[in-house]
Amino acid sequence: MNFTPHITGIGYCGMDYLCRVPYVPHDDKVELIESLIQGGGPCATAIVAAARLGADAAFCGAVGDDARGEQILRGFDDENVDTRNVKVRRGAESPAGFCWIDQTSGKRSIAWTRGTVKPLGPREINPALIARSHVLHLDGHQTRAALAAAKLARAHGVVVSIDAGTLVPDIEKLLAQCDLIIASEKFAARYTGEATPRSALKKLFADSCRFAAVTLGRKGSVGFDGKRFFTCPPFDVTVVDTTGAGDVYHGAFAFAYATGRPWTECMRFATVVAALKCTRFGGRTGIPSLKTTQSFMRKA
Repeated sequence: MNFTPHITGIGYCGMDYLCRVPYVPHDDKVELIESLIQGGGPCATAIVAAARLGADAAFCGAVGDDARGEQILRGFDDENVDTRNVKVRRGAESPAGFCWIDQTSGKRSIAWTRGTVKPLGPREINPALIARSHVLHLDGHQTRAALAAAKLARAHGVVVSIDAGTLVPDIEKLLAQCDLIIASEKFAARYTGEATPRSALKKLFADSCRFAAVTLGRKGSVGFDGKRFFTCPPFDVTVVDTTGAGDVYHGAFAFAYATGRPWTECMRFATVVAALKCTRFGGRTGIPSLKTTQSFMRKA
């Protein structure tokens, strides 16, 4: 690959505390199979996926000056993600997620916290970083800063993508500034009030939007370019852990789009990357390289 896309993310980053269990207990106890502490967060993991695929990646967010914050930054550094625009808040507790993964299905349950970190403000955004990016990826968090960055990005011809997964205040304003809107099935249904992904897509797709999609887990995904619907089936892999699969899908889709692939290829590429991630325990452990992804796609 001769072209290196510049992908910048603004959103939530935290530490994930994961455990794989025979079943998720309710008012019960269970001995865990294995555990892992690893960086997480929707936009953060998407940016790590883009970096592992070969993008020049940067992340903008906020952490505390605690041990957890140091771990979050170290996780980015290990993946060659630029963290010069991550703000470290003095005396603040960094965000975290606590994840239970069912051994049989690979499905996960998550409880998360923002900690006590003050969100990014619009003035803390680096205009030069945004302007030189090919894609700006958002997850709905850091909303005021994300709105300012999205407007700046579009003024410079930078494509804005969003992982629409959380109903945060002013999400409708943020969606209106996005070129690529990819929502989870639950978000699409809750936000639009529509019963089917296709009807939800018609509402999610805005006049200024280029492409909208809904991810459907084991059912694949469906996309819409304002005229046509596109479907992408899932790929058959041995699922160990679905944590972070959606996040990885977004990072891979942004990478594929930035490198000039058509919609169907963007969806297929992102689906493969997310599927391969699910073959290993942890939200980031199994994210494949570009070479591994391409090898799998040739054989699929």
